[in-house]
Amino acid sequence: MKDNQEASKITSKLLAFFLRRSVDEIQRRFCYFIISFGSCFLTIFIALIANTVISQTPLIFLSVSEVTQGEIDMIFRPSMNFNPKVYELDDLSLQNLRRYFNMTRIDSLTPPEVGLLAPRLHFSGADAIKDDKKLSLTLLVLDSYREKLQRIGSKYDPPILKQGECAIHKSLAEHLGLEKGSKFELHIPLNSYLQMVHSFYTKDSLEYLKVELITTCTVGSIFSDLGGKLPSDEDENYLWMELKHFTRYLATAIEDKGFKEFLEAFNPYDLVQSMLSNHPNREAVYLNEDFRAIQENMAEYSGKIISSLGFYPLSTTMPILRILFPLNIGAIFLNIILDLIVILLAFISTFLIYSLLTISVESRTFEFGTIRMLGITKTGLASLVLIQAMLFVLPAFLFAFIMVFPGLSYLSNLLHSKLGFSFSSVPTTSSFIWALCIGLLVPALASILPIYQVIKRNLVESLDMQRSKSQGVHITIEFAQEHSSFTMFAFGSVAIIYGLSIYYFLPLTLLSMNLQLMLWIMLSLLLAIIIGLILLSLNITHLIERLLVHIFLFYESNVMKFLVIKNMIAHKFRNRRTIIIYSLSLGFLLFAVVAYTMELRNVQLYMLAYRGSKMEVRMNKCIDNFSIIADLEDALLTTYANEVEDFGWNSLHFAHDKGLGIKSNWISDFGRKYYFPVNLHGISPNYFEVTNEIFTDIYASNKTSGLSMGEQLYTTYGSQGMGVGSFFIKELNLDVNNPKNTYQLIFDRSNTDLAFETRPIFSLNSCPGLRMTRREKRRQAALISLPLYMKFSNITSISMMHWQSLVIKMRRENMDDYTKVYEGLRQKAIKYDWKFYVWSYSRRANHANEVKDFLDIIFGIIITLFMSLSFFSLSSSMTTNILEQSKELAIIRSMGITRKRVVFLHIYEAFILVLTGSFIGAGIGMLIGYTLSLQRVLFTDLPIEFVFPYRHFVVIIVVSVLCAILSTASPSIYLLRKPIAELSRF
Repeated sequence: MKDNQEASKITSKLLAFFLRRSVDEIQRRFCYFIISFGSCFLTIFIALIANTVISQTPLIFLSVSEVTQGEIDMIFRPSMNFNPKVYELDDLSLQNLRRYFNMTRIDSLTPPEVGLLAPRLHFSGADAIKDDKKLSLTLLVLDSYREKLQRIGSKYDPPILKQGECAIHKSLAEHLGLEKGSKFELHIPLNSYLQMVHSFYTKDSLEYLKVELITTCTVGSIFSDLGGKLPSDEDENYLWMELKHFTRYLATAIEDKGFKEFLEAFNPYDLVQSMLSNHPNREAVYLNEDFRAIQENMAEYSGKIISSLGFYPLSTTMPILRILFPLNIGAIFLNIILDLIVILLAFISTFLIYSLLTISVESRTFEFGTIRMLGITKTGLASLVLIQAMLFVLPAFLFAFIMVFPGLSYLSNLLHSKLGFSFSSVPTTSSFIWALCIGLLVPALASILPIYQVIKRNLVESLDMQRSKSQGVHITIEFAQEHSSFTMFAFGSVAIIYGLSIYYFLPLTLLSMNLQLMLWIMLSLLLAIIIGLILLSLNITHLIERLLVHIFLFYESNVMKFLVIKNMIAHKFRNRRTIIIYSLSLGFLLFAVVAYTMELRNVQLYMLAYRGSKMEVRMNKCIDNFSIIADLEDALLTTYANEVEDFGWNSLHFAHDKGLGIKSNWISDFGRKYYFPVNLHGISPNYFEVTNEIFTDIYASNKTSGLSMGEQLYTTYGSQGMGVGSFFIKELNLDVNNPKNTYQLIFDRSNTDLAFETRPIFSLNSCPGLRMTRREKRRQAALISLPLYMKFSNITSISMMHWQSLVIKMRRENMDDYTKVYEGLRQKAIKYDWKFYVWSYSRRANHANEVKDFLDIIFGIIITLFMSLSFFSLSSSMTTNILEQSKELAIIRSMGITRKRVVFLHIYEAFILVLTGSFIGAGIGMLIGYTLSLQRVLFTDLPIEFVFPYRHFVVIIVVSVLCAILSTASPSIYLLRKPIAELSRF
């Protein structure tokens, strides 16, 4: 018992001794403590911030999706919506079932956890008339209270509308000259809706109900944005009313007394066209990085609603998921990039603390020897080093945990101002665990090699104070029977882990289609490539240093160049650590900048690829009135001739043109072994000149004619063929330059099929505005001339054609020009009852720019942090280099070299050291960034170009040079102020 007590006392005294010695060392080298404290604080602080922000990054891409689809997760509609002009049904109850929902009945069936579904009615083609002005729009009837409960349009605070009041977009109000409280005449095409209501009243139909209903409406509110209730492009085409007042409002325009009384008492919730719902844990579901999990959660929730309704035949659409799928890769990729940033910060911090501990161990050699003579074992010395490392980290961890709350609060407010949503300022549990692991692993890993140096050094060497600490030549004698190569062991271990990971996890990703795990593997391989390239580049650093000395110090004497080179040779082992940190930091920073720039470019290209150009007029329906087309062309040729350079047309493909009676088109070989579905479009001859050329990727074309691809379709040879995707060319083994290579174009018609022998005129890997690809079998576009389109569709005049879009090419990339043309064409869309709508990239780019500004701030902070850690490393290395050379400095000072020249000598050394690491890192970052761009092209099939971030590179180089000067000048001046005699004994 006494032995245990004595052992406990000795242990506690030793621990107190070690703590006291560690605190004394911190007080003596307080600058080192500040450097290590700063590096650990930044690493742990970023770990807490990054992991919390990472959990929110999917919301960035969710906000992009909501711009195009509205803040709507699910839309439920009747699954069989018959057209009464085609199907004559006498059973009105059956027709009612297949066209409308009984919301009152559905409310009684809906599970309590789902809440009240949000019903809607749409009446397109409504006319608003004020004095001599007429405007065609869509009447939207909704329940604002229920939509508020479902959080549909959460950014819009709806007003309380009374019976007979409506809310109208401000542009429509300005067009009609309306203000709040103004009255106007509203013509509503309610024939099918009132027929359904009348079926509850009597089985007899009312003839007058087949025409539109004319009422008077009062402007109850004027809105500028519905905030997500509708897609941002469409909200200005709508006016909306409250559903609960709707039937009583309609009753005011009914003349039949009996039906009017029935309509006043009728519950409007008994007939609705669609129901909307958002997931109750919406943000939590979308925050999941695994897109499959999001789909499963949404499918489970919608399935719960559908199963609870029983016999109701529903069709469910999820507009957000449809848009979010291609953006999901970007969200996962950005999350992994931030995770890798935290890992690299931890690595750099570990390396920095290792450097500081090594400096401390080397400078306390005599002290350690003295302690060992007093009876302290090697285990005690190892404990002393480990305690010192822990004292570097623990205060930083506590301070980082305190500062993370205002940091998260700032980022949350910034995110709210940019994108409209925020998050809690309390770090997540996973981020706290992640930071705690880093706080424990960093000192443990950083102290391994310093402990090994303390243990292996013999007592005689520790007590020898006469030798210089600066050594340019190292000689190691190893005995084969005692030698065990740590390098070989480490390489073997890494190779085994790498092989097992690839052998198991790569097949796992392919079988499970786990995209997140697949990207993790790919980016881990990229990180391994970065580290491997850095290690390989260390073999030529001395050559790079000599080259940079002769290039950048050309104005200096040969003696100064010689001293700089010799200085770098003497410090090569310690400088190597700094080069590794600088090259790793710069390489990964450039890689990260390229990565996030590429993701933003991916979002922009995704929008442009669908449209084909930065301005497009898309038809909402088959326009039979050719005067509308002629008016659009006349406006572009005359009114906007100074802004518009040219424009081109793209026809509706055959399957969408219901008047042609063609169900689909197919491409097949003559043996009918291979069938490939296509959408056949007619294009104008200048289509490829007016669309965005970056989306035109030519696989094969005939260049002997000197004509463009669109013009080739209008030649005699072109009238016998069409332009197709390169996938078909490869699968059918065709050659565009061989006239004998033909295939069949099949028209799948209602009564019989029709086939034409055609040949490929040109082949594309991608096409602007239309879907073509080199890898997928899914339905792609095929291009023909307009005369051939007319022949296939049996029409005699181009005025009878139905168009899909009009693409416009502007003369200048000027925001005012885009706004002028957009507003002018939008007024024409209002004039023609919204039979087409205008899309402009300039309006959509604002949201993308907000995302870019937010990410610029995030990565600006990251660059600052990496540069700070690199500066800490450079400061510690250069300070130690200068202090170790005190005897050599005394010698060269006694030879007549001035203090100024000695200071410049060390500044030159730091300058060359920083440039070496920067150029190595830039080369590695450029190579990895280019590899990443090629990978993203494979994933997205978009023309994402690699752009070297010159601005960021120049800023990093300038900051690095300033760091070199600041880290060297102060210790040099401090040491050289001492007399030569004192300097030789320092």
